[in-house]
Amino acid sequence: MHNRVYAHPRGGREFEALVRYMMRSPVSLTRLRFTPNANEVVYACKGGHDAREPDEDERIDAEDFVARVLVQIPDPRRHLVRYYGAYSNRARCQRRKAEEKLEAHHSAAPSPQPIPTPPERATLRRRWANLIRRVYETDPLVCPRCGAEMRVIGLITEPRVIRRILDHIRKRDRVSRPPPHPQPAVAYIA
Repeated sequence: MHNRVYAHPRGGREFEALVRYMMRSPVSLTRLRFTPNANEVVYACKGGHDAREPDEDERIDAEDFVARVLVQIPDPRRHLVRYYGAYSNRARCQRRKAEEKLEAHHSAAPSPQPIPTPPERATLRRRWANLIRRVYETDPLVCPRCGAEMRVIGLITEPRVIRRILDHIRKRDRVSRPPPHPQPAVAYIA
């Protein structure tokens, strides 16, 4: 990625396109093939400005390919992402200190956190679903089995309860089912 791309903070489409680009995998697994007998990796070119010839694939020795991938993995405790400007540690620390001073100044009577009303909760759930739909390109409120619309009816946050539910599901999946009944033979007469 280069630094000429600018997305205005309130520009929804530009900002979304930039985030999608950043989340994109650097290597497309659909264009990657490994040939064990030849001990080489074949990467199909996409075409466009960086293509050599149309339909020409790049052939790389398997060990060289692994070396290229390993170069991209940083050493432990070595950061590759650096934050500047408003996202830097210094700016965040200054904002937090200013907020703490402001809270201390105005905290003579602490105000309780407002609880959203049911219509506001529904709006927040729709926003959550829209974000999931945009980022992962799948609708989280559609049942994967039958395609019907699902509703969020509760949120479980206690680890003990979550563990019990998951254990129950695992036990249920382990129970072997009897084989299906054989279908009666049907004779076709021509």
